[in-house]
Formats: sequence, C-alpha cells, structure tokens
Amino acid sequence: MQVLRFFLPVLLLILGLQAAIPPVPAPRPVELPRGARYLTADGAIGVVGYNDMQEMMQALTDRFAADHPGFKFALTLKGTRTGPPALAQGTTAFAPAGAEFSPQELTDYRAATGTDPLVVRVAHCSLDPKALSGPLALFVHESNPLAALTLAEVADIFAGRDPRGLQPCGLEAQLALALCLRDLVPGLPAFAADFKGFRQSADVVRFVADHPKAIGFAAAMRTVPGVKILALVPAGGGEPVALNEASLRAGRYPLDRFLLIHARQPLEPWIREFLGFVLSAEGQGIIAGGTLGYLPLNAAELAAERTKLWLPE
Repeated sequence: MQVLRFFLPVLLLILGLQAAIPPVPAPRPVELPRGARYLTADGAIGVVGYNDMQEMMQALTDRFAADHPGFKFALTLKGTRTGPPALAQGTTAFAPAGAEFSPQELTDYRAATGTDPLVVRVAHCSLDPKALSGPLALFVHESNPLAALTLAEVADIFAGRDPRGLQPCGLEAQLALALCLRDLVPGLPAFAADFKGFRQSADVVRFVADHPKAIGFAAAMRTVPGVKILALVPAGGGEPVALNEASLRAGRYPLDRFLLIHARQPLEPWIREFLGFVLSAEGQGIIAGGTLGYLPLNAAELAAERTKLWLPE
C-alpha cells in the first residue's frame, strides 16, 4: 500500500491525467456518529443518489473503507433526484449527483434543514456515449455555415432576439440541462416563445438533423450523423473553444458540466475526510480509471473544491 501511495501521483502525472494535484492523504482516524439516520440496520453507511456514479462511488467507497476499519457502505444509486429528499431527511450520508438541486428541491431542503447543502464538484462530465451525463453542446445542421458563437449570441438566439431566423430547441425549460444552460449563459432569463422543448437530448439532436434551420442544446455525447457541434467563445473573450476532452480538462469549454456530491452542513469529520480523499491524487485516479469516460478535475478546480472543505493544498 505504501508503494502505491508513493508512486500513484507520479504515474498520474506521467499519464497526463492531472497536474499539481494534491498528494494522497494519509488516512486519519475518524468515527461514525452513533444513531445517524443514514446508518443501516447492520451499521453500513447509506448513500442515495445518481445511478451513473455507481461504478465510481463503489470504487471510491471500497478504497476508503479499506483504509478506515469498521467503515462499510450501502449504495442505493437510482437517480440524481433521489438524493435531495434523502439528504434533507438525513437518510443518506451524502448525495452523489449529476446535477444541482432544482429550485424546488433547494426550497424544500432549506425548509427541512435551515441550511444550503455543500456542493462539491468531483469530476467533469463525459463525452462517452455510454455515460448518462455529458457537457452541454450546441448543435446545428451539418449544412449550416455557422462554426462558432459567442455566449452573447447564444443568449440572443434562445431568447428570440437573433435576426438569423434560426429555430431554437433543446430540453424542456424545467429540466436540469435547460436550467444549466440558463445558469451558464449570461442574459438568458427565459426561452423564446417559439422555443421547441424536448424531454431527451437524443430527441433534440434528431430534430436538428432533420431541420436545417434548427439550433439546439443537448448533452454532447448524443450526437448523430447530419449535425455538427459549434465551438464557443468564453465569456471573457478570446478564440472559440472546440468541445473535446482537452478543453474540458483544461476548464476552457464554456458549457462544461460536472458530477457532484452534495453534503449536509456542517460537515461531519468523516465526511470531510471522505471528500478530501475523493479530491486527492488517489481518488481522482480512481475516477480517471472508470469505464464511462468521466474526467478528473484539473489542479485549479481541485484547489477550489478543497477550499470548500477547509483542506490545505
């Protein structure tokens, strides 16, 4: 084990998975609070949340338990929206998620707990079609001459202020990806009257493939023949950024999305220890080694997330 802890950060750097990542922390002794509602009848730690984080969370909790005798986990990962009520009720230790709380979920959580959840980014979303969570992409028909847009142009198109006559479409306004687009694109408070909403990203992309004047937002890995993905100019200006693994890892693509862990505040010491492990070299290496293509955080992102835990660099 000590050999692994010495060589793993070096191996990650050689592979180009991460630069200047925090070292693998030495496990610290932590205890579970007696009588916590998230403990199962046999003393396992219940975790409720996102189904597409099953592989990741199983590997992370197995490794954490190996370093902390007496810890064992019971994962019930059926969907992102199962996490918020369980976290509010205290029946999950933390909530792995593919999206932030919806406005109603946040209102309900605050009413139940009197606080906001701590939100920790743990990975970039995936470009692999096997995954359920991908970054947002803007799709146009392959015959459309557009190659790139600024975020201001994106806002104008989807708010109905653009003169080019494009047909805006995407996920229905109340769905997580639509809320995400509105969060990431300044000046987009609501969609245009002629906006066409769909329930699934695949439906959006098929509509764009069939309609040369359409422009749609959807999960990037749902692309099909007949469409192309536009490059985007970041909010601060500069050259358009193409959507690819390198731009995601570098934190340059403007419509990136993340896998998250939500936790109750104040953090219990063992949960702080677990999240610190997830944000370490070993934890990020486990994420990078998954089969669904979720990408580890870069050094700046890791520093920002560790600051939320009051952990040293």
